[in-house]
Amino acid sequence: MKQPVIFLAFANDQDNHLALLDEERKAISKHLVPLASEQYFQLFIEPTATISDLTQYISSFKDRIVIFHYGGHADSTVILLQGQAANANGVAQLLAIQPNLQLVFLNGCSTRAQVNLLFELGIPAVIATSVPIADPSASTFSNVFYQALADQHTLEEAFKLASANHLMASGQAASIFRGIKIKVEDTDSLPWGLYVNQGKEATLNWKLPRESAGSFIVRGAGMKYQPGTTMNQKLIETIANSISPYSFKIKAMMEDARSKGREPKIRDLRVAVIDSFPTPIGMHLRKLLISEDISTDRLQKIVNLYQVSAQFLGYILVAQLWDEKVKQPNLAISIEQEAIIKNFLGLNAADSYVYNFITLIRTIGEILANNQIETFVVEFVELQEKYNQDSDFQKAILFLEEMKKELLGSVSADEIESFCVQAEDHLIRIFSRLGFSAKYTLATIKTIELMKARHANPRYKHNLVILNQLTAAIGVLDDVLESDEFSDNNSVILMRDEETVQPSLNLSPFLIDENALSGQQNSKLFFFTSRQDGVYSFTLIDNLKDQLAIKDDTYPYIRELLLAFENALK
Repeated sequence: MKQPVIFLAFANDQDNHLALLDEERKAISKHLVPLASEQYFQLFIEPTATISDLTQYISSFKDRIVIFHYGGHADSTVILLQGQAANANGVAQLLAIQPNLQLVFLNGCSTRAQVNLLFELGIPAVIATSVPIADPSASTFSNVFYQALADQHTLEEAFKLASANHLMASGQAASIFRGIKIKVEDTDSLPWGLYVNQGKEATLNWKLPRESAGSFIVRGAGMKYQPGTTMNQKLIETIANSISPYSFKIKAMMEDARSKGREPKIRDLRVAVIDSFPTPIGMHLRKLLISEDISTDRLQKIVNLYQVSAQFLGYILVAQLWDEKVKQPNLAISIEQEAIIKNFLGLNAADSYVYNFITLIRTIGEILANNQIETFVVEFVELQEKYNQDSDFQKAILFLEEMKKELLGSVSADEIESFCVQAEDHLIRIFSRLGFSAKYTLATIKTIELMKARHANPRYKHNLVILNQLTAAIGVLDDVLESDEFSDNNSVILMRDEETVQPSLNLSPFLIDENALSGQQNSKLFFFTSRQDGVYSFTLIDNLKDQLAIKDDTYPYIRELLLAFENALK
């Protein structure tokens, strides 16, 4: 099942500003966000849409868009996007490549002449206007319409409710037109019309999807591990193939074995694969790969590996967002995007386990893309595209999000093996996309020493622990790197090149090494997980149970950093 998409595109004009356009966007979002959070559909909002945005995202969402909504200035031949007028014929042709599109809502002035263009290309239904529309009326009409859709009214019922509300307030009616060709010269004064293409009248009964796209657990399937196969073998081989383009060690291991007419030994591949990932991921990958029992514990290990991987990737983006916000205080972040980030920062302990980091990842990815900022982990862009385009990749994520919640209860004994088989298959699909992780090195900066000879430029000696091999997570000093630039002391950083600390991305205070803060040599990693009553809670990555409370008298520096990040968002 492919997750449907509702695409809301808005564009304002600085010279002819629509004061309530933001209110329209907020009102629609208020009705649709709760349903999107239940994974009934994906809600994508572009508050400053450009022509390139429409082309990129409509292409990216492929055959998943069910509603396209435009809010802004328009007329009979164009919709006015950010900085440029988009030809209506071109917009129609772009939308026509979406075979599952149910409705195009053009909430701008005098857009009715565009209906024929859309009808000729097979669009089932269009809401358009025949006269100039006042800004407050446009906002109110769409608000009532989407509230009705969210309340499970049909397309026809939602339009009638919005029309009735407008009639009561203004005395102007709106109508439904079935299977007629619109004449440009028609001059009736009806504001909105719901136009239905001939032969597509069934669209009037269409409702917003209410079957959760997250319901991917197949119950009663009776799936079994294949007899005669080694547990974890498929997972190890898939990850190794994914990593090999980025890891000389694994590539050489595989090529050497195959030159001898055999496959690499699984035990050797297992060690190499585990050590290729940053410690948070590698640690939980190791827990899974050394276990061959079929139990609820194995199912939990699969889910833990997925959750830690998503959390780690999410914190990379959060860390970069903070840096970019410091560089550009006026960085464009919509109210909806800001709310998602603040929700993450305000998680309580009860909600932190089931938090969906994919929402955070996609939101920050959109912020960086909208501001034309390259992600520190450049492969995030491709990963986002794969999420939008690859229904199996989406399904894998949604399955594991659902299984995470399933494990809060009890799993019946006759379903455990089937659930394990399904969960492992989905985990394989996800990790087949994460091989790029081998390119990056995670490290803790323990101390930084200044080296300055007379008449020479200063250099900085970084004493660090490499966190890409599990032995480093429990060892002592691993490496010393000298650089003309300095990083941040007592911090966990992500490096693009293990031979230099620059460029790097500081992941603290979202990922911290307690032993660096306390002056001990080995490493003890914690993830930020929740905040309650002014206390920030961190969870030990090793067992995902032990807690570290950060407050005024316990590592106050970390608390100050978290507060600084929150203030940067204001």
